[in-house]
Amino acid sequence: MPYTIVLADPSPSVQKAAQLVFAEPEFRLSVFEDGASLVEAAAGLRPDALVVSLTLPGRDGYEVGRVLRGHEELRDIPLVGLKGTFESLDRDAPPPAEYDEIVLKPFDSERLASLVRELIARKTGPPSLPEDPLWLGQAGETGPAGAKPSAAAAGPDLKAVIHGEIVAMEREIEKRVRASLLAELKEWRPKT
Repeated sequence: MPYTIVLADPSPSVQKAAQLVFAEPEFRLSVFEDGASLVEAAAGLRPDALVVSLTLPGRDGYEVGRVLRGHEELRDIPLVGLKGTFESLDRDAPPPAEYDEIVLKPFDSERLASLVRELIARKTGPPSLPEDPLWLGQAGETGPAGAKPSAAAAGPDLKAVIHGEIVAMEREIEKRVRASLLAELKEWRPKT
């Protein structure tokens, strides 16, 4: 099932770069040129990630970020802000907290796609590892039948390492499956 990515940027060159990097079959891209139309349609699109320019006609990226985070169904969706190299962030406001990441334009398309994949994986991943015991008490506490907490309960560092390895393995498997499918599709495509 493809990831639904929403892009809001008035620049045709940014839109074209996004169309190239967020291509099917992995992604389905919806493009908006202004903030008002994005806010109107975003909830109905059920996006997996939003990439929004901070300088949009109508409603700017700052306002759009606040509005999107105000919607219950969009609150946990990854939100990436695009900031022009020569655009300064609003001097009176800190960098927008609503955004998970701010990317400078011009951007490396592949790096942006990688960032979006990472944010989606981070936000949609399981809240805990399947190996985590159901009983994680205080230090020194024992679990059922007097068992001591497992290595997974040793601390957040070990849990982060294990989670990182699992995510990296899933990504590698996903890349290999995608490459294999693309190779098969190329073989099936009629030669002209």
